[in-house]
Amino acid sequence: MRPRPLARALQKRPDSPEKLFTQVILAAKPEIQRLWEEGDRYFPKDGVQCNDEILHDKSVGRSYYQCQPHFWQCYWQHGVTKTPAIEIELFGQTFHVVAKASFEPISAYSNTNRYYKMFKRETPGLNLHYGYIVELAVLEIPGFTQPMVLTDSCRDTYLPERIYGYGKVEDRRDDGFIWDNFGREIYLDKFYVSNQQVNEWRILKGEASKIVQDRKLWPRPALLNLSEQKNYCAFFGKRLLEAKLFDAATMSPSDTKNPKPEKVLRPDTPWQRDYSRSFLGMAKINPDYQLTPLDCQLAQVQGCAERYFTTDSSTWMGFNFALGFYPESLANDIDPEKNLKRSSRFLAPSSEWHQLGMLSHWKGEQTENLPVAFRCYEEVVP
Repeated sequence: MRPRPLARALQKRPDSPEKLFTQVILAAKPEIQRLWEEGDRYFPKDGVQCNDEILHDKSVGRSYYQCQPHFWQCYWQHGVTKTPAIEIELFGQTFHVVAKASFEPISAYSNTNRYYKMFKRETPGLNLHYGYIVELAVLEIPGFTQPMVLTDSCRDTYLPERIYGYGKVEDRRDDGFIWDNFGREIYLDKFYVSNQQVNEWRILKGEASKIVQDRKLWPRPALLNLSEQKNYCAFFGKRLLEAKLFDAATMSPSDTKNPKPEKVLRPDTPWQRDYSRSFLGMAKINPDYQLTPLDCQLAQVQGCAERYFTTDSSTWMGFNFALGFYPESLANDIDPEKNLKRSSRFLAPSSEWHQLGMLSHWKGEQTENLPVAFRCYEEVVP
């Protein structure tokens, strides 16, 4: 005979409203976190109804709405769904967990009370030093609220520990500049720093008058001069992305499972080792080459429609926009004069600059003909 399964012990409903409230909030935390980190999954097909927070168009990828405070605000002020709430089944009852508009308006955005408050630690420490405070309530248990901290956990990606190469080498038999990050925890921004992120920096610094007001521009790369780029990264405990880290993130290893290869290869593109067979290589040979939608997803070059926060170009470790898209500012203590990834959407697909390891020089000032994006990285001390 098949043994009877053991009966699962039913969790006893707490006697006091306070303890019941705590249990409901604990049960809701995974769903709250999912709403925050996966806002793209909640984004309705017909768009959102909150122009003070989001002006969406098809050029913006859904990744923009992950860990996005403006989407959080839009959701709770009924811009995504008419009945915003997290439903939790517990103790034979359905509870509705909601965020409260408990925080003062950010006048640079609107006069509406906020469902979050930005914060940044003023003193150094190992604990979280910036994020968003929200306040939660349960409709069926009035009189109680619970603060919660949300972090921008969607922003960066971990650089695996292994041996890496920097730059191009004239002779493939030459190892060139080799380095490793064993024993180091390094996290790189997946995307360029956006105008929306720089707006938050301005507001936290008390410079709200300097924010980009046009909401259509918020997902676009922030165009700061070199000094401002470094100051932005430093404000959040980070640094301007380094050229060797860029190469590490984009030059796909031949064997990702072996962190100590005998030979470090340097492919010309993140997605194809034979450059001549890539669309960039074919465009150099054939001046009449016609770009395809797939080409533009891999590297947004001249002739491609402009897109932001897309992940079709993701490299081996989750880093986006390796070639094409925008010129990118890079710190470089190995070759200080080589501080610009020049490959971009402003150059024809046949350009020689559309190869990994090809760097140019930038004087550090934005110009109309050369808008330069940037990103940050963080090294976490164990």
